[in-house]
Amino acid sequence: MIAFDRQTKGLTGIVVKGFLLSLITFGIYRFWYITNLRRYFWSRTVVAGSPGEYTGRGKELFLGFLVALAILVPVYLVLFAISFAVPSLAALAGPISFIFLFFLGQYAVYRGRRYRASRTLWRGIRLSQDGSAITYVGLALGWWLLTIVTLGIAFPWMRASLERYRINHTLIGESRMASTATGGMIVKPWLLLYVVGLGPLLISVLAFLIANKFSIPSDMMIPDPHKPGQLIFNPVYAGTPLARYGTVVGIVSAIFIPLAVLLFPYYRARETRAFMNAAALGASRLHSSLRARQFYWPYIIYFLTLIGFFVVFAIVVGIAMVIVASGGGDGGTFSGMHWLILLLIVPLYLAMLLAFAVLAVRIITVRLWRAVTDSTTFENVEALDAVLASSRRTASGLNEGLADALDVGGAIEIGF
Repeated sequence: MIAFDRQTKGLTGIVVKGFLLSLITFGIYRFWYITNLRRYFWSRTVVAGSPGEYTGRGKELFLGFLVALAILVPVYLVLFAISFAVPSLAALAGPISFIFLFFLGQYAVYRGRRYRASRTLWRGIRLSQDGSAITYVGLALGWWLLTIVTLGIAFPWMRASLERYRINHTLIGESRMASTATGGMIVKPWLLLYVVGLGPLLISVLAFLIANKFSIPSDMMIPDPHKPGQLIFNPVYAGTPLARYGTVVGIVSAIFIPLAVLLFPYYRARETRAFMNAAALGASRLHSSLRARQFYWPYIIYFLTLIGFFVVFAIVVGIAMVIVASGGGDGGTFSGMHWLILLLIVPLYLAMLLAFAVLAVRIITVRLWRAVTDSTTFENVEALDAVLASSRRTASGLNEGLADALDVGGAIEIGF
């Protein structure tokens, strides 16, 4: 019922063009690059026999980004001016900025999704999203506070609540989607990730703060007298709870953060499957058979490929250093050989970055997108024939321009 074209012809060209032009234009072209990627993925995703269509434009995203900057820059300047003019308020500038960015970031996430929905067509029927971004911000704030108070235990219920609000306010033409997602659907995979990966880290950090009475000295880290530009632990605090519990945090982090990273794809796969199974459009419901291994393989393949590239790059750089050292210029001057080596390494480095960009899209994005689409079917697909077009207006590009300015948007998002 839902499928993604396995050929992916032309995708590499889009990525190469997007990377190079974004590099030349200092990132400006990325708005058109994002648009081209979405058009590609939308058009090759077939739902009940009909492909999707993305009608957004790079110009809309770029202008929205400029307007967002026009809003954000003055705010930052005011905060800076206040902290500079009133030193006693300088300590509050950080928390105020964080709270402001949280509110604005959640607002941008919801409005950005509204923009993408309004630029998506299926069978010529436009999607849309209503609801209030302010209400969504309030929900996110309340749930995040509860999640922090419960040291992360409430996270699955937060995810489910926000998912329900997004899906329940998503429309395809005149038909409204509905979600029955609950935190109980994903609490087991979250507890596995929490207990194995995140729990020990949170406990060690909490013990560190309690042992030091929630007071961290400003001179805990000082400049290394032997290595300019680097910091070392202040030897004055050797043997104190600061040093002992800090060591424990370091050891726990080294062990359990990698475990959390390894378990995260498992959690994301289970969450995506649960939320897919909870979504419906009228009498037609989605059914997902997504497996965690489908989320693991793309990352494993990409990681192994990166290792191969780094090994090759390290070998080339090593050979270049040997050549320079053996036939090197004298007196510390830059010889022709130095320039030749430099001219070889820089293009190689840029080529490696380009390869990473291509592989990230072709290996991770394509495989995750295909894993979700190919494992999802419709129950009672005939009910989709009753979906009628709507005359709702499209959303402004400012919606996603703000998300891009705050770096909370995504070119391609897996799932809903």
